Amino acid sequence: MKKWLLFASAMCLVVVIAACGTNTAKPENKETNTTVADSGASSSDLVVTAANWKFDKKEYKIKAGETVNLKLDSVDGIHGVQIQKTDYKLSNGDTIAVNISEPGSYQMICSVPCGAGHREMKAVLVVE
Repeated sequence: MKKWLLFASAMCLVVVIAACGTNTAKPENKETNTTVADSGASSSDLVVTAANWKFDKKEYKIKAGETVNLKLDSVDGIHGVQIQKTDYKLSNGDTIAVNISEPGSYQMICSVPCGAGHREMKAVLVVE
């Protein structure tokens, strides 16, 4: 009986310690460049921030035929991005040069199983 009580107490303590270590605070809003500058530069930067089973924007825009340095920043958890109908795929912290010449809408999905909301983690890349 004492062993059972000791085991139950230890498990409660483990749960309390684990709950105290969880960071559920919302990440602060980071300013990101989600449009391509009209300065005539050959490339620009686009940062996609992933956290809590969502991307920071529902839609990102780039110009057709222009190279964009796409960076994935995972604030909460481990995420990846795959741009459907293309071969572009990146992991947390990666920056890749993206050049899509065909205008249209391309769905962006999380490519790393990240938990309960993984299937709903989507955004759209609009190529104008």
